[in-house]
Amino acid sequence: MPGFENAYIDRVAPFLGLRETRRIIGRYILNKEDILTCHKFDDAIAVASYPLDIHHPQGGGCTLVWCGDCYDIPYRSLLPSGVENLLAAGRCISTTHEAMSAIRVMSTCMAMGEAAGRAAKIAVKEGIAPSQIDVAELRKDLLKEGAYLRD
Repeated sequence: MPGFENAYIDRVAPFLGLRETRRIIGRYILNKEDILTCHKFDDAIAVASYPLDIHHPQGGGCTLVWCGDCYDIPYRSLLPSGVENLLAAGRCISTTHEAMSAIRVMSTCMAMGEAAGRAAKIAVKEGIAPSQIDVAELRKDLLKEGAYLRD
């Protein structure tokens, strides 16, 4: 490939295990207190229960802290501030470092992905931006398809 004539493989990881990547700054930044207080949001699009899972950068080990129940992921955390017609799902949603350590797991990421996809469908169908959809309609659609959301 042009431009890579001198490229070579230096090393390869035995498996992929990215813990943290870039995150958007959204209309709401999910934070440690939201996780630890089992916060309930009116615009919740997913429910999770994985603990804060902070790996120590020096010396190994980790700190696990549970809220004792579950917590909500708000739709607003999937919406970037200042950008229309874009949704984020997974580890890149709007969170603090601590909250990301809890929401980064596959089941939660899949729930966010389903919510983002269904939100996009509603937005396209109605000819509006994802930030303008009726979140109650999105929640109703998610529940109809078997998602778990708290009342």
